[in-house]
Amino acid sequence: MSLEKSQKVVKVLGILSVISAVLGLIAAIGMFGLTGLGAASIDTAAIDDQTAAGLASLGMVGIILLVSAIVELLQGIFSLRAAKDASKAMPLWIISIISVAFGVFSLINSFGKGTQEIFSAIFGLAISCGVFYLANNIKKAA
Repeated sequence: MSLEKSQKVVKVLGILSVISAVLGLIAAIGMFGLTGLGAASIDTAAIDDQTAAGLASLGMVGIILLVSAIVELLQGIFSLRAAKDASKAMPLWIISIISVAFGVFSLINSFGKGTQEIFSAIFGLAISCGVFYLANNIKKAA
């Protein structure tokens, strides 16, 4: 694939990554808000183990979602930078490796959760692999 085509595709994927990351950040903030609301509304003397475990689980999901959204936001920002200037492709290449690793972890974690979770993880991993491939093309051509 030529440098110009790689930059155009990486620009589109970068815009989609930024949009997805913003939605992920909003969801993570919502998770933290729900965790805080749940913790504030419970009488601490009467809390049972199941409620505490549920709140801790919701908080952990929020943390994982936040980290994932931050990596995706960085990938989107670096994608847009690499689309404008091919010499700035190295940060995109590095963050895309991290994104691929998260995608593999997500795919492994999705087994046993249902078909929709597995397809979602496969789609995310495919996007991450595509960005890595494009970043590699841009990096080599620069």
